[in-house]
Amino acid sequence: MPRAWREWPWLERHLGSPPRAIRRLILVGSPRPSPIDFDSRTAKSIDKGYRSPEIVALRAHLRSALALGRGETVVDVGCGTGLLCAEMAIEVSSSGRVIGVDLSAPMLALAKSRCADHPEIELHHGDIHDLPVEDAAADALACMQVLLFVTDVTPTLLEFYRALAPNGRLVIVETDWRSAVLNTSDKDLTHRLFEFWDTVTPNPTLPVRLGPLLRRAGFDVTAIKAVPILNTAFAPDGFSHDFVKGLARQAVATEALSKTDGDHWIADLKKKDQEGAYFFCVNRFVFTAVKT
Repeated sequence: MPRAWREWPWLERHLGSPPRAIRRLILVGSPRPSPIDFDSRTAKSIDKGYRSPEIVALRAHLRSALALGRGETVVDVGCGTGLLCAEMAIEVSSSGRVIGVDLSAPMLALAKSRCADHPEIELHHGDIHDLPVEDAAADALACMQVLLFVTDVTPTLLEFYRALAPNGRLVIVETDWRSAVLNTSDKDLTHRLFEFWDTVTPNPTLPVRLGPLLRRAGFDVTAIKAVPILNTAFAPDGFSHDFVKGLARQAVATEALSKTDGDHWIADLKKKDQEGAYFFCVNRFVFTAVKT
């Protein structure tokens, strides 16, 4: 890791933050493209998944850890379709400020529609490595299921550190996909599909390394909580329903899997559901940290 990254918190405390353009050159370099094409169809599918009972509950865990108060400024990094922004706007009230940032125009289009009645919400199309926030201006920052798509999270964590005020709160939610459990008949095919998922997401096993990375970026990690997502039915309103179907669809579209194999895999999951044997579980982890 470059020395400038290792020493950033120390430099900021003792020398102050350099101008934004210089900071971006040191930490990031050129803008980074999104690893997944979040087109309108994908955005709508993801929005449906975000409204599943399991993810609604997960956002409640995040907001509880963030402990927002009236009048505070909070940043939602990778705000997606704006569900969390809308929920946090109620907590900070009209005297507060919610800043949502996302790289996907289709996702932001849904967010703007959802948040239209909340003047305290600002939505920005931008890179999470260069947040539209002044130095030390945010009381809190939320980042849910975003860092798995970032190859090197260190510059991102340092950008979070810059944006947060002293004692500012950070809550990150990430998944370790090695914990995924899925009852299928064809174990080899399932293994191939999750191997494909590992190629789509640069950081599918981030949680085991995230604590030390946060501490090196200058944060005090105050809590880590595991929140399992469990489905025992292949129901359309469950998180795993759209996830596994989307996974198969992506694998077929990129020719990582044949359409025959993809259809066979989904048919097997439907059969498991009919037999009362469907089982999906994966652990997500809620990291709470404070800028020291």
